[in-house]
Amino acid sequence: MKKLTLLLAFISIVSIVAKAQDDDSDGVVHQKGNNLFNAGIGLGYYGYGLLGNQTYSLPALTANYEIGVHDYFGVGPYVGYKSYRYSYLNDDYGFNLIAFGARGSFHYSTLLREELDIDIDDSKWDLYILANFGFEITTFSGDTNFEGDVDFIFLRPALGVRYYFNKNFAMFGEGGRGALSYLTLGITLKM
Repeated sequence: MKKLTLLLAFISIVSIVAKAQDDDSDGVVHQKGNNLFNAGIGLGYYGYGLLGNQTYSLPALTANYEIGVHDYFGVGPYVGYKSYRYSYLNDDYGFNLIAFGARGSFHYSTLLREELDIDIDDSKWDLYILANFGFEITTFSGDTNFEGDVDFIFLRPALGVRYYFNKNFAMFGEGGRGALSYLTLGITLKM
């Protein structure tokens, strides 16, 4: 929890500095030709470890790159990593998870403003729906008799919101069954 608090404090400081450096943004936040790099921390992992005491856990670390292929759509690759250990009775066991694949997103802030006349500042707010399609590889280590590694192929939807402090820096949150967690918080750099 201490590491998460330090990371959130760091992100807050970076966002304040970025806002002070460049406070203007031109146009809408998502457009064809945009290149976005997103790095985040996932919270609320789903899955294993229902019995025993968790002795170690690394939050899900994720990164993705998004290319705007249309004013409303973006696509790109993603990767994520999560690790944790448990002890139960006389057993000690752990999981390492790696997720990777492609993701697609539909950005609808401008659509809400233009077509439905909703008062939203689409130069700051980016609302989107996304789907991750890919693979999840789980490796197991421990004292118990677990039958090998587990590989999954999945399609997972999520909702996202991104707030731009300036034209090149934003913070985002994605909720839903994303890569390795139910909630991902992070930063976006527009290149």
